[in-house]
Amino acid sequence: MTCYANTSNPTKILNKQSKTRTKLLTSTTVALVLMLTAGIAQAQTTETSEEDIIYVEGTSAIAATKTLTPLSKIPQSISVITMNEIFERTAQDLQDVYRYSAGVSPALSVDARGDFINARGFSATQYLDGMQRQPSFIYGARLDTYTLERAEILRGPSSVLYGAGGPGGVLNGASKTPNQEFGGEIGVDFGNDNRFQVRGDITGSISENFAGRLVALGRTAESQWGTPDDRLLVNPSLTWFAGPDTKVTVIGLYQDNQQASLGYLPLQNSLLAPTEAAKISHDFYQGEPGFNGMDTQYTSGTLLVDHDFSSNLRVKSATRYAKMDTDYKEIFPFAVFSDVAETQWVRAYFVNDEQSDVLTSDTNVGYDFSTGSIEHSILVGLDYTWFEQDTKQGFGAVNDLDIFNPNYGTPVNALYNFAPVLFSSKQLGLYAQDQITIGDRLNVVLGIRHDKATSDRDGAEQYDLTAVSLRGGVIYEIIDGISPYLSYAESFTPVAGGDFFGNPYVPQEARQYEAGVKWVPFGGALLSFAYFDIEETNYISQDPTNIQNFLQGGSVGSKGVEVEATIRIPGDLTLTAAYSYTDAQVTVASTTLAKGDRIAGMPEQQASLWAVKSFELDKGWSIRAGGGVRYIGSQINTAQTFFTPDVTLVDGTFSLTKGNLKFSINASNLFNKEYYAICDIVGASPNGYCIPANNRTFVAGVTRKF
Repeated sequence: MTCYANTSNPTKILNKQSKTRTKLLTSTTVALVLMLTAGIAQAQTTETSEEDIIYVEGTSAIAATKTLTPLSKIPQSISVITMNEIFERTAQDLQDVYRYSAGVSPALSVDARGDFINARGFSATQYLDGMQRQPSFIYGARLDTYTLERAEILRGPSSVLYGAGGPGGVLNGASKTPNQEFGGEIGVDFGNDNRFQVRGDITGSISENFAGRLVALGRTAESQWGTPDDRLLVNPSLTWFAGPDTKVTVIGLYQDNQQASLGYLPLQNSLLAPTEAAKISHDFYQGEPGFNGMDTQYTSGTLLVDHDFSSNLRVKSATRYAKMDTDYKEIFPFAVFSDVAETQWVRAYFVNDEQSDVLTSDTNVGYDFSTGSIEHSILVGLDYTWFEQDTKQGFGAVNDLDIFNPNYGTPVNALYNFAPVLFSSKQLGLYAQDQITIGDRLNVVLGIRHDKATSDRDGAEQYDLTAVSLRGGVIYEIIDGISPYLSYAESFTPVAGGDFFGNPYVPQEARQYEAGVKWVPFGGALLSFAYFDIEETNYISQDPTNIQNFLQGGSVGSKGVEVEATIRIPGDLTLTAAYSYTDAQVTVASTTLAKGDRIAGMPEQQASLWAVKSFELDKGWSIRAGGGVRYIGSQINTAQTFFTPDVTLVDGTFSLTKGNLKFSINASNLFNKEYYAICDIVGASPNGYCIPANNRTFVAGVTRKF
């Protein structure tokens, strides 16, 4: 018989701010009811027009070349995830969106501080509408998937078009923007962990030259540890069609989150427990429910301008200003047990209060021309990023916690005992790209970029750097639908801030060689194979002696293969299959990493299969059902002494539709398999921790479309 400790869920003792949560949902519900009322009225006066052509979603990625180029003609490994796939896969946050994409690994799937996503063994950089969301690590700036039309991943270094970014690639989300044709939805969702959510999305013409859209969401829920997971989101947008060749879009976003910090388990009472009786429950919480938490307010405004001077000359401009306030409090495991019986876990608190401001802008001019049988698509652009972060932090000891009989409610006298830090950085980049088409089958991409990056801390300069990045690739359709390709790319990443002790980080540089084949057997299908070889200098890794610190040094290489197949038949079938092998290891030793060490927390092998099919029933009813299987390989720890075990997970989706009414239920980790996201050692063995991964998540909803 399996024995677990008496670790009652901290929900029982958590004093929620119920009035605030009720007010949050009430205001959102009122707004959505008004949206529905307006929607029904508009629907009664708007005839539904039939599409003359079928558009297969996910066949192009604007982020890849900043032009609307088919994926089959780009010499780079790219995946596109549609809005419907995001919904059906129960993707609650950005890192959930990519879990069926080859080579992508959510590093910490339960970490509320942010979306930590690796690709090809390295961190990937987040972009929204082609602009970087967060130039530095920012607590809590998580993107809600309900605001997205689609998501894209560009694997490998992409600095030529996007400037600062890791060698893992670029994760780009495309915001929902207004449509002139009226449409929308309102929905109510219920789920486990006391989830209740109302959501709405309405769009349409306001006048002959203006169209608007309003996306809103309100949620009250709990984490698997019983701590808050609440969100209020309002996302309006307005498009001005200034003429047949000019479009101006303004997007606003306000997001208020109340979330909690991570839960940890002692390594010797979880993965390395000598007996079943020594294990403690996945629901154990090492923090204080009345203390641990993260409150975040995120506000942004985005301006998108597109203008065509002629059929072959165009300009695009995108600008965003974002501001975020975060109050983060955490009690975490700090050292070994304080008693001989090893029941009293030593803890410490960490507090972080920060205000962050980001201004990003990207303007480019495109010009198409021909020289005989050779066609050129030239792109020249200038982008700019300004980032400022004002931070105060604190650290100190708190009472130990009995892991077998936890007694919560310990008062915490948290002090901001570190000197406040004002950090700022600027980056200015000039880039140029030429997409060359020779005949009907040969496509070449050439690009170059020059960056200037500066950074200062409390007025003292940290770095003032310049860098040049290159990109080149060729893809050739040898027979109809089959196109092998070769490419080379570089990345340059100024690393904002410094480590736990204030030591500044230095920039990282990387290069990649990639070879692959793309096959388009028929419309809506794409099968791809890729081999990659990446090396990055000045690698950043977990400090083995301090869970809150990350160290820099050495170089890391990653080689591997990826196979991905996607079939999309609108209204009928969606199928995605993926496999990846990643050999990521240290190539130049550092103070904490030895040459030949594998990179911690990165699965060597991953595989997945997702399939959903639609079926027509009698009397106007239809169903859509399917699911997926995900395999996540084992992950070695930093000290190279043990592995976090591999795991196979099952997800599912089912919906029943009649007319404008849809009933749905979606689930991830359908069979509620208990496993660990990551396990590692901090300090001397056996002092270490495991982070429990997400339990089963299911969301049942009713949606009224109009």
